[in-house]
Amino acid sequence: MSIPGTTKGITLIETVVAVGILVAAIAGPMTLASQSLKASRDARNELIATHLAEEGIEVLHSMRDNNSATDNSPQRLGWMNTILIACSGGCVIDPTDHTTPVWGPGALISCPSGDCSIVKYLYYNPYTGLYKQSSAALTAPWAKTSFTRVMTIVPVDDPTAPIRQVRVTATVTYGSFTNKARTVTVYDDLYNWFPKLN
Repeated sequence: MSIPGTTKGITLIETVVAVGILVAAIAGPMTLASQSLKASRDARNELIATHLAEEGIEVLHSMRDNNSATDNSPQRLGWMNTILIACSGGCVIDPTDHTTPVWGPGALISCPSGDCSIVKYLYYNPYTGLYKQSSAALTAPWAKTSFTRVMTIVPVDDPTAPIRQVRVTATVTYGSFTNKARTVTVYDDLYNWFPKLN
């Protein structure tokens, strides 16, 4: 029933309710999309951190192989020369160091007094796609990242006997989108491939 002299229209309450429903309908998917993008970035960073940890271990594998191949000592114990000393208190690796031999002692940077806070950061070169660690701050095109990598080496054998096995640990830390530090740790055991057997 219509009342004479009144006009039909939308009231203020109906307008506010309609706008509220519209905002709720849009905000939900927008929030979900934003969280998905952040989670995707975290997953990407975790993948990068895992590869950086594995890279560190692979460089030490190569250094062990180089030492073993050139070890002419009577007991064949030179397989960890320079490596164990450089990394006993923690070290970082510069995989871009290709001095002779490739990935030789120059690729290892010892942490000063066991404190790796100065040298642990990785720098990224957008032109080559390489990551590098250095004892000094790097300039362009190298850009400092939130990734840090520290390597440690611990003998597994009886310390009074010749070392035939060591445990290498690579720890890469990075910041998540919630600003919490996340850590990826990869370890591997290295063995003396050419020990003297008698």
